[in-house]
Amino acid sequence: MVAELIEFPLKRSKSRLTSDPDLAAKALAGDSSAFEELVRRHQGTVRGMLLRLSGNATDADDLAQATFLKAWTQLSSYAGGQFRSWLCTIAYREFLQDVRGQKSRRNLHEKVEAEDVAFAPTDTMGITHDLERALEKLPENQRIAVTLCVGAGLSHSEAAIATGWPLGTVKSHVNRGKNALKKLLVEYGAA
Repeated sequence: MVAELIEFPLKRSKSRLTSDPDLAAKALAGDSSAFEELVRRHQGTVRGMLLRLSGNATDADDLAQATFLKAWTQLSSYAGGQFRSWLCTIAYREFLQDVRGQKSRRNLHEKVEAEDVAFAPTDTMGITHDLERALEKLPENQRIAVTLCVGAGLSHSEAAIATGWPLGTVKSHVNRGKNALKKLLVEYGAA
């Protein structure tokens, strides 16, 4: 008796087989479901990056929403390449606009830092809170570079495009930021 080969269909969706540039072209042509797929693919990266930059989940959600709205309205400016990088550039610019426009939030943050309120993390959330605390202590340029390259997964070149900084500056900020994070996490007993 000869065994027959049974073919099972792949369970991958057609939209996952479509590249980001192809989806962007379809969205530009008016296919809103193509843009919805782009949002689904990249919302975690964008929101995570903004959460680390802003330090506030509500602000991160608002900034992510603004990022995708701006991406939708400026889709014609996407010139190909890494769609994720293009989105992260928009997200970073949205973050910068928010920082410039929210002086009261910054003043509150500085007041909390000045009071140096002690935080006692629970066992299940300890490392996350230690990492967030450590990120907050980094100089802004290092925090931004580490968040873009490590948190959002951008290459150094992509982060340089997003920030407008020279490539060497991005690399330097990432290396210094990672080293400072390691030291801070050791101090917190998390490393």
